[in-house]
Amino acid sequence: MTAKSFSKKATAVPNGFSEEEVDSSESEDEVIPAANFAGTFSPPPVHMEFEPIDYFYSMFGKESITLLTEQSNLYSVQTNPNKPARISEVEMAQFIGVLIMSGIYCFPDQRFFWMNTTRVESISSTTSRDRFLEIRKYLHVVDNSNQLDRNDPDYDRAHKVRPLLNIVKNNFRKIEKEEKLSVDEQIIPFKGRSIMKQHMPNKPHRWGYKMFLLAGGESGICYDFLFYVGKSDFDTQEPGFCTRVVLELCETVPRSIMHKRFFDNYFTTIKLQVELKKLGIYSVGTVRANRLPGLIMKDEKDLSKEGRGSMDHRVAEVDGVQLCAVRWYDNKAVNCLSTLYGCQPTDLVERWSSKEKNHIQIARPNIVKAYNQHMGGVDLIDMLISLYRIDGHSRKYYTKIIFHLIDLSIANGWLLYRRHCSQLNTQKRDTMSLLSFRISVAETMLKSALPTPSTKRGRPSLDSTLNENNQTTTSRAVPNSIPPPSVRLDKFDRWPIHTSKGRCRNFGCIGYTRICCSKCQLCLCLNEKSNCFKDYHH
Repeated sequence: MTAKSFSKKATAVPNGFSEEEVDSSESEDEVIPAANFAGTFSPPPVHMEFEPIDYFYSMFGKESITLLTEQSNLYSVQTNPNKPARISEVEMAQFIGVLIMSGIYCFPDQRFFWMNTTRVESISSTTSRDRFLEIRKYLHVVDNSNQLDRNDPDYDRAHKVRPLLNIVKNNFRKIEKEEKLSVDEQIIPFKGRSIMKQHMPNKPHRWGYKMFLLAGGESGICYDFLFYVGKSDFDTQEPGFCTRVVLELCETVPRSIMHKRFFDNYFTTIKLQVELKKLGIYSVGTVRANRLPGLIMKDEKDLSKEGRGSMDHRVAEVDGVQLCAVRWYDNKAVNCLSTLYGCQPTDLVERWSSKEKNHIQIARPNIVKAYNQHMGGVDLIDMLISLYRIDGHSRKYYTKIIFHLIDLSIANGWLLYRRHCSQLNTQKRDTMSLLSFRISVAETMLKSALPTPSTKRGRPSLDSTLNENNQTTTSRAVPNSIPPPSVRLDKFDRWPIHTSKGRCRNFGCIGYTRICCSKCQLCLCLNEKSNCFKDYHH
């Protein structure tokens, strides 16, 4: 291996090379390689043929519903052989629908959905409180009888959720990747007892599980993830923990089509960027000064004398790979390392000057501009999850991980839906928000396979009893919402029932009828002149 460094003033000696191995020379210009992205996206699905529930299942997987159903039933038998839970896949889907809806209402306890004063009809009419709590009690992913001993070399600390992690991970890996990709940490909030729990005092959630995510630098779509199980042999093996994490998240990234990877100073090393460049992947990241031994640049004190916006750079060749190190002074010195970008071209950014009590313009190198633009992918999807996070309290450490995978699948499905809307040139007002998307997924899972017509469960409230006895009390009727196409066209458990007179809800019909669909709860004509009941469900 040989290493070259060339700069205006000093020679940079990469880690592991002696002075004799370094060939230095003068150079005034940075050489930016041609890195035009050669990848493309496949055409999106035809509009109106891909519903929110389809995006969710493409991420979470229908096989996950089957897995949870089978293992939960097995766990209930192992726990209480005389009273098995006998959970069906329909009930498991409805259970997940309740969990998704619970992230919208954010009650401190999920029991509030069935209380008279805080009752949520879409949930309480689907399943009873005791049945929901029973399914949550037996929720399981693996067979406990197959658990390995802790002293076994193949023992996995995350074995309780590993099959579900693999299903979701494999579904994420199938998504076509964009040009700019970012790698960062994600925290699953958890304060219970678990050897995998991490303490990070500088994070918004100081206690929880750690995941490493590969996400789109612009879209925020998660393409891969690695669940961290705590300190193990993985941390000490060559070529180092940070390098191994990034390279493992790179397994499904296409080679030599000019992908760009962005990561922070937790991951950035010279060895990592050299390895990525050999795979045909460019990389950009902030870097800690102690990971650039022998690099001679202006220190923070010298740059501060020149003022905010001052910068210095060095270029070196390590094992045939050209690296550019940049030190830029803003409020303090920032070190960056890249195999693609350098200082030029610089641009101007606005900063607040406490000395002048006004905004000022300072110079910014190109490497910092690219990093700031494309490093926030993981933060974006993390923010979307936090908006409507499932917050069910449980003493079982793996329950939080299952809930997080559901939230992650919904957020990822919505981001993929937005990509398809962009490809189809769908107007912004016609694009579903994350909240509408989440409600649609929950509604479909709650209604798609109801075995019986929706009925009100539980003890009637005092107000409803008074309204039934008081005939003079009148209120404007609230129309039932139109079910999503996946529910309307499922051809399951639909019966015409007699109801009060109402306007037909079929498209284009303006007649009145007393016939109602037992599942959709919509008035539909069914007489000798028209059969809107059949037309609406086909």
